[in-house]
Amino acid sequence: MFIDQCQFLSNEQTTRTQDRKSIVVNVNANDAKIRDNRVVRFAHFAVMNGSGHMFVGNHFFHGDDEVAGVRRGGIIFTQTNVKSILTGNYIDNCFIEWTNEHDASPDFTSGFSFGGLTVTGNIFTVSNVTSAFRWFVIGPRGTGHFLHGFSMTGNTFRPFNATVDRIDEVDTSFADLDRSRSRNVLVQGNSFNNVSQITMNPVTVVHDENTVAATWTVDSGGYLPFGGWARLVDGVVAQNPLRDSGNAVRYDFPYVEIEQGAAKDQIDLRWPVAVRGKVQVTMRMDNPL
Repeated sequence: MFIDQCQFLSNEQTTRTQDRKSIVVNVNANDAKIRDNRVVRFAHFAVMNGSGHMFVGNHFFHGDDEVAGVRRGGIIFTQTNVKSILTGNYIDNCFIEWTNEHDASPDFTSGFSFGGLTVTGNIFTVSNVTSAFRWFVIGPRGTGHFLHGFSMTGNTFRPFNATVDRIDEVDTSFADLDRSRSRNVLVQGNSFNNVSQITMNPVTVVHDENTVAATWTVDSGGYLPFGGWARLVDGVVAQNPLRDSGNAVRYDFPYVEIEQGAAKDQIDLRWPVAVRGKVQVTMRMDNPL
């Protein structure tokens, strides 16, 4: 199916977002090409089953005139491995929702889980919302699911008349993701304004240990997407001389212990002797292979 260069205007322009019922398109097969459309104030732009879909160059906006208003999914993917792209779209006062609600047996047993989605070069904006708003929400409907093969690069995120906490979220109303199985996740090169906590994977953090210690706990700082665990360390680089309790320079190298802390979003650096100093640590929430 091809939907190209159309303008869709709902008959619910003055209706609050949460009260709207209209949907532009509901797709239940593969390989829809949806390009260069303008979509104004529907409940949802597209509800997409199947895979192989392309959303390119669309501008869809679904806000209302409320203060601290409710926002809903603009595009809703309803299966796990969608093999789809979102490129060069203007995603305005709505969000991307990704579920497996079309699966009659939604628990993960075998096959592919959430993956096969590339989100590149889009404009994400929103206005007059609470800080709890998110632009990208994964909502597994069954247990055991994980993120495998996801890329979000080169996008820009900016709210107006609002500040949001972060851009990403796992909706755990039905189930959570298995973060021990995250694989091949790239979130890089995005720009953020009026977003309190930016998101990236992998992330390089700077850790400064002011007193000598044999174990340094390094926090990912909330950067890892979707509540990811610190599953892998790509590198540790000293930014200044490491010194022991006698102020002598040490040239030791640590080993790492991953998935530390209550949220498993920290790593421990274990040194052969107690030292102090500053390091850069690159960590990630996935296995890239």
